[in-house]
Amino acid sequence: MNFSKKHLLFLFFGYSSVFAGNITFINSDNTKYTKNKIVCNGNVVIVYYDHIISASEITYDSENEKVCANGDVIIKDKMQNVYFLDALSVNKNFTSGEGKNIKIITSHKSRLAAAKCFIRDKKYILENVIYTPCYKCTDDGRLTWQIKAINVTFDPNQYTEYEDVQFELFDTPVFYTPYLSHVSSGVNRKSGFLIPKFATSTENGFGFCPQYLWAISNSQELIFKPIITSKIGSTGQAYYGLRFPHGEFSADAGITGVKSANERVGAGAEEKQAVQKIRSSGYRGHVFSKLKYEINNVWRCDFDLNLVSDKYYLKKFPFFSNTDRVLQNSVKLEGFDDQNYTSAKAVMIQSENSEYIPRVFPVIERNYSSEFLYGTFNWDSCFINLDFNRHRSSREFISNASLEKEILLPYGYLFDFKGVLHFKALNVSEKERSDYNSSLNVTPQLNCALKWPLLSSSGFLSTVFTPTIGVILSKSQKKADIFEDQFCEITDLNFSDGNRSISSYNTDPGKRIYYGFKAAGYYRGENVYHFTVGRSVELTSVQNKLGATGLKYKHSNVVASLDVFLSSEWTLIGNCSYSSQTKRWTRTEIGLNFTDKKICFDVMVSRGKQCFYNPFVSASSNSEEQKNQRYSGAMFDVGWHLSPSSKLKGGMIIGNDNDTIVKSNNDNHRVIKQYAGIEYKNECATVDFLVERKNFRGGDLKPETIFRLVFTLKNLGM
Repeated sequence: MNFSKKHLLFLFFGYSSVFAGNITFINSDNTKYTKNKIVCNGNVVIVYYDHIISASEITYDSENEKVCANGDVIIKDKMQNVYFLDALSVNKNFTSGEGKNIKIITSHKSRLAAAKCFIRDKKYILENVIYTPCYKCTDDGRLTWQIKAINVTFDPNQYTEYEDVQFELFDTPVFYTPYLSHVSSGVNRKSGFLIPKFATSTENGFGFCPQYLWAISNSQELIFKPIITSKIGSTGQAYYGLRFPHGEFSADAGITGVKSANERVGAGAEEKQAVQKIRSSGYRGHVFSKLKYEINNVWRCDFDLNLVSDKYYLKKFPFFSNTDRVLQNSVKLEGFDDQNYTSAKAVMIQSENSEYIPRVFPVIERNYSSEFLYGTFNWDSCFINLDFNRHRSSREFISNASLEKEILLPYGYLFDFKGVLHFKALNVSEKERSDYNSSLNVTPQLNCALKWPLLSSSGFLSTVFTPTIGVILSKSQKKADIFEDQFCEITDLNFSDGNRSISSYNTDPGKRIYYGFKAAGYYRGENVYHFTVGRSVELTSVQNKLGATGLKYKHSNVVASLDVFLSSEWTLIGNCSYSSQTKRWTRTEIGLNFTDKKICFDVMVSRGKQCFYNPFVSASSNSEEQKNQRYSGAMFDVGWHLSPSSKLKGGMIIGNDNDTIVKSNNDNHRVIKQYAGIEYKNECATVDFLVERKNFRGGDLKPETIFRLVFTLKNLGM
């Protein structure tokens, strides 16, 4: 279905306007007046109620309030729909009339054509109709899909209804239905069924998710979207959304029985115990909810609730997009005033290691920043309360006052100065004695660094080379916060910082020097590579650190990162940590990316150690291997564009990970997930077929093969 290319309406008011009742004549070459009629010829443009009409000839009958237009008639209504006709005759604000050879381009860029058109009560009654949402893909004359119908009723403010409908895909009839309807483009919200979702799995059977939208009001909606499966039962699920002045609220919740909780063959004692716990609860479900509200220009509040009945639930049922292992629940009030920030929040984490993660209530933060003595003065303070399981809690008050300044020295040297006064009060109450003790520390810290940026040019490649050497001077602490120390790790990003903890408020104790350099290469103004390497040397006694932190010995691990932009298509990235004491690599991660118009792929290989600390076990009884956990694996993802609209895709993830706590020295690699599929996508349709093999194990999760076929028609609305 091809429409003639026409310019849409442009109104020029250089001519005298004529007003007659509900019609305004904007422009015409010739105008004739009689007793009850006005006849205009040549480039006529009028405004009739809320419609703009242009034609070669327009006649207005004021007695019957009738407009007749002939020759290249173009109409634009208030919903931005555009109508093309050979001839048109309408009465009283388009309440009745008829037209010939009508073609419609809706505000959504959908297209419709009919041989005859009758207007009844502002509705367009069309005969022998062709409809398609395709717009750009009509350039080659081949449509992705279209609808042919004997009769169509088009109400711009309500529904579009079809009778005797034949659906065609790539000009081939696919199915027939006696009746079909959808909302028109003038309708902002309307209740009705949404496109359902389908999936099938070797373990869970066929899955079906019908969706019904209840448009409660212009600002509220309720979507019923139960999940129905053939093997593991059904899940009642609904979504509610609300928008109000300066804020929004949403809630997604679901509940089901425990029919899905089945042990896999060969399950261990831990897995059997997890399944039994699910069965004894009698239900499975989730609640995801968000609230955002802007109180004024300075203050806003957020509420985020994410709860599941068990850690396997989201991966067990299809159609869940949120399968994160860590779910955060928080309430937060925050204010922004120039460069200053204030917040108060409470946080609870639900994850596989929830037993060891404290509940945080409250956290009160205040960050103040200003210019002082040609430098930057920052004052950061925080109060935090941590509530652990097993009758343990801690309260911390931290205050950091710092002054930062950069000084340009002769010969291009840069001298960076940062002075910090760190105050920390830690109070611990616990039923059982551990290494996690109360303490009070006032720690001044001085961080001075000397940098010498050097520029080298070899004709085609320019390199900026910046060697750095610095010293950090701070008081040693006899009582360390071991809950924070487990996260202290040296990386290529923080080897020169005075804080290597996960907390932004901590200050490293002791004295050390650090050195390293950064190099960046440029070719014709484009960045070619970026390289960073560095390490630190303790000048005081080394605290008890884990090997995975890279800080166990006096000489820390050597840490480095490299990004190489080989071309506009190729990118190589990597980072590593090497221990000169053990002669081993404690972390190595290498990735390669290629992207062009035809093919794209990503490869990532990683191997290393991470820290895991149980705060309820004394440090003396926790072995080094129990605290250092190994990880390794590889990821591969590829996509091949067969055409601008179609793409083959596939990938694989290999590793030693599983859905329980990673056991120490776990080197048993397996294929965690592999997938392949094909995707076709253009402006009016999406077809996505995917075959996925998941080898999750743990609880009631079993290896399974999943088939998904998603077929979505876009812009089904006129």
